[in-house]
Amino acid sequence: MSARWGAAVAVVVGAVTLSVGVPIAAAADSVVSTIPVASTTSSATPTVVVSPDGSRLYVSDTNAGTVSVVDTATRTVLGTIPVAGPIGLAISPDGSRLYVVSTNPANVLVVVDTATQAAVASVPVGSSPAGIAISPDGSRVYVSNSSGNGSTAVSVVDTATNTLVTSIVDAPGPRSMIVSPDGSRLYVSHTAPSSHDISIVSTATNTVTGTVAIGAFADAATGFAISADGSTLYVASANVGLVRVIDTATGTVTATISAGPGAYDVAVTPDGTRLYVTDSTANAVSVIDTATNAVVSTIAVGVTPRSLTISPDGAFAYVANTTSDTVSVIGIDTFPAITTATVPGGTIGSSYSTAIATTGSPAPTLSVSAGALPPGLSLAGGILSGTPTAVGSYTFTLAASSTVSGIPATATQSYTLVVAALPADAPLNLTATAVGVTAELSWTVPTSDGGDAVSGYRIERSTDGAAFTTLVGDTQSTAVTFTDTGVTAGHTYRYRVFALNNAGASAPSNVAAVTFPAVATPVGSTPIGSAPPIPTDGSAATDAQSTLADTGSHVTAGNVTGPLSLAFGLIAAGVFAGVVRRRSRKA
Repeated sequence: MSARWGAAVAVVVGAVTLSVGVPIAAAADSVVSTIPVASTTSSATPTVVVSPDGSRLYVSDTNAGTVSVVDTATRTVLGTIPVAGPIGLAISPDGSRLYVVSTNPANVLVVVDTATQAAVASVPVGSSPAGIAISPDGSRVYVSNSSGNGSTAVSVVDTATNTLVTSIVDAPGPRSMIVSPDGSRLYVSHTAPSSHDISIVSTATNTVTGTVAIGAFADAATGFAISADGSTLYVASANVGLVRVIDTATGTVTATISAGPGAYDVAVTPDGTRLYVTDSTANAVSVIDTATNAVVSTIAVGVTPRSLTISPDGAFAYVANTTSDTVSVIGIDTFPAITTATVPGGTIGSSYSTAIATTGSPAPTLSVSAGALPPGLSLAGGILSGTPTAVGSYTFTLAASSTVSGIPATATQSYTLVVAALPADAPLNLTATAVGVTAELSWTVPTSDGGDAVSGYRIERSTDGAAFTTLVGDTQSTAVTFTDTGVTAGHTYRYRVFALNNAGASAPSNVAAVTFPAVATPVGSTPIGSAPPIPTDGSAATDAQSTLADTGSHVTAGNVTGPLSLAFGLIAAGVFAGVVRRRSRKA
């Protein structure tokens, strides 16, 4: 649902930004359940409290003389606790004790064991007890005595011993009370004609240390709420339909909010963003944005709503309706948040899908608020998906938007998604050619570069069928030729080539082979520098003559011919003739 607004408040937590708009008109939370409680006759002054773990709800019914115990999960009444004339309720921080103000027939504080739902103590207090508050540590319970004189205005009960330890002297007519989150102060309202201001009591000394003036008798406070940090006190005044905002540091009223003609009680959400105010005249609950102190929506509830409380997790508001004897359960909207912190990288040409998780009620809508998604990807229904078509690093911001209790709100989260390249296809048509004493290689570029330009090639070589080894790790060139000068005659070489890009090496090319023949000596020739064998059969002269006679012929010694061959022949013949003469003399 769209809404117009004239101002906005931005809250930044880490990399996440929450923007809250101030609407002119918008829808809000809704009643999700109505629980019948106690008698069929209306309760005079019902009070409702929730256990610290949020599992139990306790509702007083003055006329019926009971306190109903409600299971918040099933929203059914589990049973009732009999207490005469119950008015105010408070629960210990550990949830083990329920404290009930009882006015008839005796003025007492009844202590109930919540496990057994039985009263375990009854502590006498002052005259006509009405309001109740408990310290954050659970050690003290304060009971306002609306008909008591000044010296017994507020009774202080020690919860360890269940005894009255002292009374606080205050102005007459004390009624609603609340303790500051740090336990150091007690705020007490007054409804007597002569006293209708708010007293500030030091809990360390149990004495009044200050007063907040709120106007005429009609302005007397009927309900309290205080911010989690204790800095702001909210005061509802049913007779004038106002909620006052008080700075607790200065004790001054900083804002006055019109919250409906019968603004009776007030509660603040745990995150401090909203106030819920019962309007006993309009049978509604008003929702106030604490950032602007403006009413942003109203919710219809039961008849004559007065007391209300909010669950510890801030998910529900429970409203006690006096005339209809019911509890209206309001589902409280929660602000949007994006809980996915990072997104995985992708690969060009490969299917991609990742979920962007969000929280919030109602469910927020996701959109791209800054930057751009990688080409080929889109966002729909909280899923980022598609097939990336371009390599690169892409930074973008997603926004989760919804209307919370009538307040337009948006949370944002920034991401960087890297789309990686694929290895290139294999080089094609590799050939190897012997040119002199080198091997000349040539190939053609891959059909596809994998989305990233080829930067070089790796060349591997195998010698005489052995395993391939790297000849060149990276040519660092896009040239498609290479000369191998490290070849030797008498060997066969095989080659293969890989294309390189930022994604790595491609598959290998085809294998190309080239052979370099060994240099051969013709059969029957005399190697260079070798003498003919010496005969032992008396044919030396004949052989010598034959050799000398052949000096004019073509003599082969390796690849050497002509004059050089002739010279070697003559030398050999002379050596042989000398050997023969020496043998003849010996004979």
